[in-house]
Amino acid sequence: MLIKVKNWTYTCLTLFKNSVRQSLFLGMLYLTIFLFFPILPGLKLISPITIFLWPFIVLIFIHFYKELDEKRDFELKSIFNTLKNKFTPLLSIGGLSFIFATLVSFVFYSDVGQKTEEIESITEYSQRLLPTFTKIILISIPFFMATWFSPLLINYNNYGVLKAIKSSLAGALMFSIPLLLVWAILTGGFILIILLVSIVFSSLSFLGQNLVSFLSSLFLLLSFTAYISILFIFQYVSYKEIFGSLKN
Repeated sequence: MLIKVKNWTYTCLTLFKNSVRQSLFLGMLYLTIFLFFPILPGLKLISPITIFLWPFIVLIFIHFYKELDEKRDFELKSIFNTLKNKFTPLLSIGGLSFIFATLVSFVFYSDVGQKTEEIESITEYSQRLLPTFTKIILISIPFFMATWFSPLLINYNNYGVLKAIKSSLAGALMFSIPLLLVWAILTGGFILIILLVSIVFSSLSFLGQNLVSFLSSLFLLLSFTAYISILFIFQYVSYKEIFGSLKN
């Protein structure tokens, strides 16, 4: 198991190293679509649409890393044609994602509502919202298990929606320990880098607060885009190791 964890982690980092510029672009694109667009006043209405399109966007990103891993040129037209043929089942996964997002929003606002205005300290904030976040985490676990592999299984293994969801759940359960360990390593590494660089920037106060704030914000943004891209690589690597040999 530890060898598997080591190999998966090494492959993830190697593929990222071989595509740093493209990966940063993909990470920034993902942030723009799913984080920045929904908070812009004129673009809030497209937020539900992006949720439905989530599995399509994921597959475009994953396909890039698949072609990179297999040393082939990435052709956007080719993957678009493939996704067009899988439109209905992938849209069903997008519908499942929309239901999940709606459920999470309902749980959050029904528990919290206007209570945040009454909270006066970080400690009180944590205590009041901890049960809500616990509920959201418990709801999220089965969703992520069901959708971690399902878009890839629909696209590359020609599975139907139900078979893809069931197979994704089964694969995530069977390999839950290595999946969690690799995720913990990647996430822990990301957090450690952020902490170390924050300490470095805090020692550069002689550069001026505005410049230090700009540089630290820029580094945080680049680090987060890199982390998102590495998670996409991890999604591809874990799929390849678990289901790659089962292609039709």
